[in-house]
Amino acid sequence: MKRPCGWIAACGVFVAALLVGGCSAITELDGGQGQAAVPLSIHSGQVVTGGRSPVAFNVNPQTLIATGGTPGVNQYTWSLPSGSPRFPAGCTVDQTGVFRGQGGQLVASGTYPFVMQVSDGTRTATGTITLQVADYAILPAAIFQQIVGMGTWRLPDAQANKVYGHSLYAMGGTPPYNWFEDTSYAGRAEFDASGLSINRARGTVWGTVMNSAAGKTLRFRVVVRDSTGATAESGDLTYEIVVR
Repeated sequence: MKRPCGWIAACGVFVAALLVGGCSAITELDGGQGQAAVPLSIHSGQVVTGGRSPVAFNVNPQTLIATGGTPGVNQYTWSLPSGSPRFPAGCTVDQTGVFRGQGGQLVASGTYPFVMQVSDGTRTATGTITLQVADYAILPAAIFQQIVGMGTWRLPDAQANKVYGHSLYAMGGTPPYNWFEDTSYAGRAEFDASGLSINRARGTVWGTVMNSAAGKTLRFRVVVRDSTGATAESGDLTYEIVVR
């Protein structure tokens, strides 16, 4: 597939903040399916970035990240809990977890921590995310891309015969996004046979991991299409999930 010219740009501090390995102990049940699930959580240390010029403020759309729970049943739904610290005027988060903002508000540069809530339809979790706003003479152009600047992004480990869920990341473009597995990637065979799949509308990798996947490393790549038909590919970036 043809790659957008902007995909090689670095993701900066957001990528560094997301490199959190491992899963917590399995203690919850999967909404009546009888399969244990990793507790639902919001990745700590997440940062979304925005900019301000002398006349305008802008945050390119960026996806928030949750893990665990049972997103295959009801999918992750995001909301701003009552009484949480607020981000600047002009910013919003839709229920799929895409954060964005724009307008002529005179937002000061600096950091704006805020609390988000995520639900898989059965359980909820909250976590703090930080908006970082930088000063620019001219606001940079929006770039539609996924995580870039590394060869492999390791997602939290999975457990054989257990429910697994994790949200994927993209930024820019015009949401809503549609997510697809990159079927041109030759190394995807173990992932395709694992019981996991990519949810097209929500951008989550989810499912009950098959016993046959125990001890394997699952690898896949994804393609994201926005509402205008533009695409962002992971290119040489491969997602990995180690099955215990």
